[in-house]
Order: sequence, then C-alpha cells, then structure tokens
Amino acid sequence: MKVAGIIAEFNPFHNGHALLVQKAREAGYTHVIAVMSGNFVQRGEPAVFHHSVRTKAALENGVDLVLQLPGVYAMSGAQSFARAGAEILDGFGCVDSIVFGSECSNADLLSQTADAIYGEEIKPILSEELSKGISFASARENALRAINPVYADIVKSPNNILGVEYIAALKRLKSRIIPVTFERVGAAHDSHEANGNIAGASLIRELIRNKSEWRNLVPESAKEIYCDADIADMKRIENAVLYKIRTVSAAEISKVPDVSEGIENRILSAAKQARSLEELYSLAKTKRYSHARIRRIIWNCFLGVTADDLDLSVPYIRISGFNKNGAELIKAAKQTAVLPVISKPADLSALGEAAQRVFSLECTAGDIYALCTENPDVCGTEKSLRPVIHI
Repeated sequence: MKVAGIIAEFNPFHNGHALLVQKAREAGYTHVIAVMSGNFVQRGEPAVFHHSVRTKAALENGVDLVLQLPGVYAMSGAQSFARAGAEILDGFGCVDSIVFGSECSNADLLSQTADAIYGEEIKPILSEELSKGISFASARENALRAINPVYADIVKSPNNILGVEYIAALKRLKSRIIPVTFERVGAAHDSHEANGNIAGASLIRELIRNKSEWRNLVPESAKEIYCDADIADMKRIENAVLYKIRTVSAAEISKVPDVSEGIENRILSAAKQARSLEELYSLAKTKRYSHARIRRIIWNCFLGVTADDLDLSVPYIRISGFNKNGAELIKAAKQTAVLPVISKPADLSALGEAAQRVFSLECTAGDIYALCTENPDVCGTEKSLRPVIHI
C-alpha cells in the first residue's frame, strides 16, 4: 500500500483535479486520500455544491477516501488551511506523501522557500517592510527578495504558496509524510479563460451559477452528479449577512480570526454604507487587508468563528466518503491513526470540548448553507449525515 494525500476544496472537482489524481496513480500510489473543505471555503463564501455532492464526484474520479476539513480551518488563510490539512493526513497515520500541483513543480525549492519564510533571517526585514503599510503578502515577497529573489518569485503564485505551507506544516509536525509536487497545467488559478478542457475552479463556479456552458470542464461522471445537485449562492442570504455585520459590535468582530489594527472599525463603517456584500468588501478593503481576507472576516463573524477556535489543533478526523480502497484505508487507520476517526456524528459524544466546539460550528455552517441553496433545507442535516459509500 502506497498512499497519497491531497488537500483540496474540489469546488467543484474538475478536469485539473482529475489530472492530479491520475498523475498520483502514475507515480505508483495505490490509494488516494483527499482532505476536502466542508460547506464553506477559503475565499470566504459557501461552496457551489454541498460537501456530500463534491465527495461523490471525487469518489467517482479516482479518490478512494474523502476526509472533511472542518469549516473552522477551511475558511482561513493559507497557513491555517495547510496546517489543518496536514494535521489530518498526519493524524491518519498511513499516508506516505502529500501530493499537489504547483507552478514551481520542485518540492526541494518549495522546501527551501518554507525555511526562508519561517527562518530567523527574514524577521527584521519583514518587520521593516510591514512598517511601510503594505499588505503582508507584499511585505513577505519584498523580504524574501532581499534574501533570495528566487524565493520571492515562488510566492507570487497561489499554488506555490499552498505548497510552501504544506511543507512548512509537515516540518512543524515532524511528520514522516513526504511532499510530492507536479507541474500545474492549464489555466491559471483565477483565470477567466479555459485552456482546452481545463479551467480554474473560479471560472467553473461562475459558469455554473450563471447557467452558462461548463460541462466540458469537468469529468463526465462529475457532470452527471452536479446536474442533479442544488447550486449554492451567497446572494440568497446576502441581506442576512449585511444585517449581522450592521448590528454586531466592534468588540465582537475583533474576536474573529485575522482581525487586527482596528480593521473591525473600518468594517463597521463600511457596513453602514454598503448595499451589497461586494460593496462591503470593496469599502473595507485596504492595502494591508486584501479582498479575500475581508471576505473571510465577514463570513467567520456571520458563522460565529473566533480566533480562539482557529487556534485549536484538529481534534478529530471525519470520514465524508469512501470506496473499496478507502475501506482498506479506514481499516488500516484503526492501527495507525493518532486522532479519533469519526464515521457518524454520534461518535463525537465521547470526545472532548474542542471536538464538540469544532463540530458545533460545522453544524451551524450546515444550517446556514442550507439557506444558500436553490431548495432551502431544514436545520440539523449535518448531525444526521453519513459517509458517502461508493462501492
């Protein structure tokens, strides 16, 4: 058994993802595990399809076992997103490699960049750059350029950044998991154009929500799954989010992850003027606070996630779905896992306070997500959800 782990959103699972799974198989991996975001994703919005739908699409297209990345970590910056994904794969105990696509396609160079980012040399340079009032990303790039221009070029690309964070997380965990990267092909991450039958997830989501043609950009079996599924759109609860942000206090916003330097006051001021979420994001955005960071702050506030929640280490591993190979992995994990492996929510009752808190937030996210879909659902579905079995 040779096991590859993938950390992803599959929002939605598309031809580029299928190619990554194929490359892992060609490299000799007999089993593929995916740690996949739940119903809310890193860019600060609901996923286009429910996590059970995206799980089914992944299992139809080469993934053997899907483990859920809880929303507390899924809707966070690259460092926390990567850290939690790595904790789950490492905690499962039988994963040999984290496999990912990157623009660099050189794991050694990404590892060197990680060492530079979290080393001592960068600290005074980064502090000086941040004092100029620029964004953290720009300050870090400038600091890395002073150390080695190659490292600065690495962090210009989104998949490189995630790769660096995966590797840094594995190092902090002292994990035996080896990072393996393949060159990312096709359209760029946020490109608004497809390259043949490969496009970025952002474009595919846009096409799906606008009811434009997208079907050639996903595997055939995934297309069939998606065509039968409810599409989620944050616009369906936009006014509810605006209401929440207009009525909370600065103190409440200050408890949310990624809030510092008084940005909570700017968000409150923007909320009094904004008539849409996009307008709110634009009004609150600064050189220091990117559009994506503002989105995450607002949605985390809406969902009730605090900075203390994000500081929690992953308290359990939840199974979202599996096939026959995945069942073998689950059996192996009974001997190797160092975190509790949960197949049904009732199993969480025996776990501690941290697990209860993380799952409680997952349930809240599920209840809110249910209002974003074409056919709104009742509350409590997350508590009754069982893994997708594809055998």
